[in-house]
Amino acid sequence: MKILYEYSDHKWTGPSQPIVELCNYMSRRADVMLLTSKPKVQDTGLVSHVESDRVKVLQTLAKRGGIGALVKNRRVVKQVVQEFEPDIIHFFRDRDLAVHLGNSRKAAKIFTDFKVAPPGFLKKTICKRADVVTVFSHKLKDTLQNDFKEVVYLNPWLDVCQIPKEPRNIRSEFGLRDEDFVVGLVMRVQHHRRFELVVEVAKLIKQSGKNIKFLLLGRGPNLNKLAVEPVKKYKLEDIVIFGGYKRLDYWDAVHCFNVMFYTVAGSDGTARALRQCQAFGIPIICLRSDFVEEVVHNGIDGFVVRDDPKEIAERLLFLSSHKDVLAEFSKQSAVQGRLYDLEDVGREIYKLYEKCIKWAATHK
Repeated sequence: MKILYEYSDHKWTGPSQPIVELCNYMSRRADVMLLTSKPKVQDTGLVSHVESDRVKVLQTLAKRGGIGALVKNRRVVKQVVQEFEPDIIHFFRDRDLAVHLGNSRKAAKIFTDFKVAPPGFLKKTICKRADVVTVFSHKLKDTLQNDFKEVVYLNPWLDVCQIPKEPRNIRSEFGLRDEDFVVGLVMRVQHHRRFELVVEVAKLIKQSGKNIKFLLLGRGPNLNKLAVEPVKKYKLEDIVIFGGYKRLDYWDAVHCFNVMFYTVAGSDGTARALRQCQAFGIPIICLRSDFVEEVVHNGIDGFVVRDDPKEIAERLLFLSSHKDVLAEFSKQSAVQGRLYDLEDVGREIYKLYEKCIKWAATHK
């Protein structure tokens, strides 16, 4: 089997990580090519995370631009398809699917969108060119069932083998003690990520006098304005800790969390950081949304809450003082996290590829 993965970006972001992980996994079973764009600085971005030397990498696509970029990408893709002759072409951006326009008639085309909201008119029109559209939400699958040739639900996947069995205790690096109850946050601080809500919750926690700390892993261009300055303004420096961006010691930092507080998704609508914490056995407190309510089960592995600082603070205070509930939530969160194992989801995707190849052989 020959699989062409097409993704006209080069940054190491929420969507690119599972794409690279899928490439690494599939290269053990198939001939894999990753067609992507080139970073300004070589040996950076998503390509530096391709672990398998069996993945052929081409960095020739334009990441963005108007008609000129689309024309260039169409020319590049046409040549790659002619030379590689893939059986499967797997897309993750609608603009990449748009450039095909009848190319690669032999190959089955699969589109996966890491956004979990229904597509608009233009995107829906483009995605109708795919033979299969995969989604990560049961509700979205039901919504789109009649719009495309075939809609397939997949569990969002994680390479859980990356999770260390014995993570280090690095609480002291953040000024945390073992007895502190730590509320973890993982986010790129942006306006839509709702850090102002975190501040309001932290104010209530401080008023309670309970030993609860907030640890933020992440940064962002608006970090000072949206996070650091409000924390200083309300004198919350003693309970809100900025841990910075973590890479090599990411899992050790996550190990500091007693519970994760999740607001809204970033570039990856499948809430990758939330699901990583679940796979690590960390209970979740999250705001309501269609997708997260499919992966966080209220009162079982965490709490799904309203956009209400008082309710969120009450849930945190409850878990900090009910260690038996916290332990049960942790166990159930780990059960949920195992559903994302790339070894299992990857096998399902491979079976889907086989099915699509058979379909393409009889219908194209």
